[in-house]
Amino acid sequence: MFVRDDDERLVLGVDNYEFKDSQQHFAPNEIVNDTVELQGTDGVLLAGQVERAGTQDFDGYVGSFTTSKNATENLRQDFFRFFSKNHKFTVIYILSGQSAIKRQRGYLVDAPSIKEIDQRMPEYHVSLGFEDVNYYSYDENATGQEIFANSVDIIRTDEILGGAFWDNIGLAFDKTGVIFDDGSGGDLVVTVTGISGVSPVITIAGECVNPAIENPATGEVMRWNGTIATGQKLVIDCNEQTVKMSGLSQLDKFEGDWIRLREGSNRIIFTSDGGDNKVCTMSWNEVVG
Repeated sequence: MFVRDDDERLVLGVDNYEFKDSQQHFAPNEIVNDTVELQGTDGVLLAGQVERAGTQDFDGYVGSFTTSKNATENLRQDFFRFFSKNHKFTVIYILSGQSAIKRQRGYLVDAPSIKEIDQRMPEYHVSLGFEDVNYYSYDENATGQEIFANSVDIIRTDEILGGAFWDNIGLAFDKTGVIFDDGSGGDLVVTVTGISGVSPVITIAGECVNPAIENPATGEVMRWNGTIATGQKLVIDCNEQTVKMSGLSQLDKFEGDWIRLREGSNRIIFTSDGGDNKVCTMSWNEVVG
């Protein structure tokens, strides 16, 4: 299934758009090893190993031998309309047992084509490139919204509670002076267990003024300049690089980096310049291949 960045969908591989029997998916990602990145201690230049942007071809047949010419032509036009320029595409692969994985931020490499107008079962072709070559776990609800397997709440830094404090006995320097209370809030360690880093979705509810997120592990900082009113939610999708509130773009108020979580531990810091909201939510799906 293909999902366009305006939420339009098209299913390939079954029914009216069967794949060719020779269609292959999940080819291993290519590695570029001719990029000079390091210099050895002896002065010799060393080639780095960098993942190359992946390309995937999709080939098959439109309709069947029993599909009328008019119906075939309608399917052909639907195919061209869907794979139009200036869109990004997510590809969702439905696996056995109805589990799914996705590849995201696809863009057109080869324009959509269908050979021979006015024939039964013409061949179709389209090719997408992916700057992000990874495959991610995927699930969605009944309305087609993605469900994230991982989600954490990050409390605003100035809302740190608990920790160590002194009681009256402690001031007299006896052995039971310090009392430790479990702390909460402030910097949160977020752990990514997949095989690669991920770009999360960050949701911030109002009221919140000028929220900012920082990941010291990567040196990235993002900030949205404005006020999120009570009852509103700001959704920052670091993978799709979109910022929306009530479905409308708020990208003009965004500055800084698109936060990325590296594999392993990340210390995430959430701050703002005011407002009643003291928590934001960070969600993601892990890389599976």
